[in-house]
Amino acid sequence: MAIQILSNLNYPIGNIINQELQNANSAKMAVAFLKYSGVKVIEKSLDSFLKNNGNIEIIAGLDFKTTDPQSMHYFIQLQKQVANLKFYCYGDKDENKTDIVFHPKIYLFEKGRETTGIVGSTNLTRGGLLTNFEVNVVIKESKPLYFSQLEAIYNSVKFTDSIFSPDEEYLAGYSEVYKAFLQNEERATNDRGVQSVVRQINRRAEFLPGTVPSIKSLIIEVIKKEKIKGVEFVPLQTIYEEVERLVQEKNLTYKMDTFRNSIRGELNKHEANSNHPDNMDLFVRSSEHKGYYSLTEKGKNYAGR
Repeated sequence: MAIQILSNLNYPIGNIINQELQNANSAKMAVAFLKYSGVKVIEKSLDSFLKNNGNIEIIAGLDFKTTDPQSMHYFIQLQKQVANLKFYCYGDKDENKTDIVFHPKIYLFEKGRETTGIVGSTNLTRGGLLTNFEVNVVIKESKPLYFSQLEAIYNSVKFTDSIFSPDEEYLAGYSEVYKAFLQNEERATNDRGVQSVVRQINRRAEFLPGTVPSIKSLIIEVIKKEKIKGVEFVPLQTIYEEVERLVQEKNLTYKMDTFRNSIRGELNKHEANSNHPDNMDLFVRSSEHKGYYSLTEKGKNYAGR
């Protein structure tokens, strides 16, 4: 095992990441912010890595609308060309289901039994990789102990309902919002037109591929199973218990202390006749029994995550 604590002033972490990409056959990165300037720093090494059939996952945060559209466009297009790259985004605090600001900087590399884990302050930006005053810990192991711990943390982020893989339609809306926030964040936050676009891209994200099912899809799964048993309308208590059981079975990550509130919120939001602006018309409430739910035709045919 070898452990180094490095600052960019001594040796830029971007050099280490480029070296690792040139040698590794597997890589995972989770960063709060992604900039095209950072992509350019690792582009040649990444190209070589992919041509050598390396597998890579990248998760970029969207908090504060700081990740730039150009970098997202780059990875959306690259993902179409190579099957061994997976690009995900983590919805910002106001939109995700875990009620946290996404702020990690984790880089993981593997080649056979040799592993390298990097954790510290560096985002995937040119400044973070090369010129900012950043501090990172680099851990090299052949019997991964700390690497395994970092990978477990990475997976706890990856396998949440807040993760999705953006497409061009999402990016078009995000680009509009990003530009507005860049010009004047306070004005954009209160601008009805901008917030309408925010709602549109949030709605789009719910239909995009992710890594785990959403709360509403878990509810739909429970109601469908109950209907197979001949139950037309499912009581809320059963929905609570069965969705919680699915979360445990699938080893999903949710904010469990308020999870039942989240279930009820999804039912209310997507109930037929709800006035919520993001209503997908998935659930119908029994007119005879309080707190009993079934599926609308849209709910029966729902194909989102």
